[in-house]
Amino acid sequence: MQNTIFIIMKKYKLVILCIFAFEIVFSQGKLSNSKATDPLVASPKFNEWSIEIGSGISNGIRPYTDGYFTNHNNQVFNNFSINSFTIGAKYNISPIIAVKMDVNFDKFNNKQGSKSKAFEVYQYRTSVQGEFNLNSFLKDKNNISKFNLLFHGGLSIGVIKPVAVDKFNYLSNGDNYVAFVYGIKPTFKVGKITSVFLDFSSYNNYGQNLTWNGLHAKASDNTAGQMYSLVLGLSYSLDKNPQ
Repeated sequence: MQNTIFIIMKKYKLVILCIFAFEIVFSQGKLSNSKATDPLVASPKFNEWSIEIGSGISNGIRPYTDGYFTNHNNQVFNNFSINSFTIGAKYNISPIIAVKMDVNFDKFNNKQGSKSKAFEVYQYRTSVQGEFNLNSFLKDKNNISKFNLLFHGGLSIGVIKPVAVDKFNYLSNGDNYVAFVYGIKPTFKVGKITSVFLDFSSYNNYGQNLTWNGLHAKASDNTAGQMYSLVLGLSYSLDKNPQ
């Protein structure tokens, strides 16, 4: 009798394994459905789509031509002169991970009263980045907090366009570059659809052949550049039923 059962099991072992696997999948599906319908364990709702607008300061760190600079003596952050504007859209995949795209405008020029030579440069840039909520290291991932600390990073492309560079206007054809950007963005939710954020970002540019004052860089500084930005802004949820 035992030999007969063993022979049957050996002959139909594939069928038995399929039935066993189906039973496991079916059981897991019922368990997942029960969790989804249980208000105590259901995943939290969160705002998926949002738009962000902001303004602040940006500063090209390097390179500059000798005799040109943006900062003013004895003034921190260029005396907080607003020269950067941004607008973007963000999609939250989960309360932890998001992707965003933005477009930005920056204006660099010598400050009145400084000893720099006169110049004016516009910068147009856009970026695609991923965001990660660092709160997931501090608390339950399913807990949606009013305050969140976000890390973001990705790629940016930009155009530097000199507007007025004294007698060197023949160099004002512009320059294109690619950049790696990363930063920290603390946010605070002030309403169902509104949050305030402060974004500090650092940019490492590759293929930047012009200085921030609009002239060709030296051979030692050619094809590389660096800048930072500090932007204060608002985020608005586009969801119909924000939480």
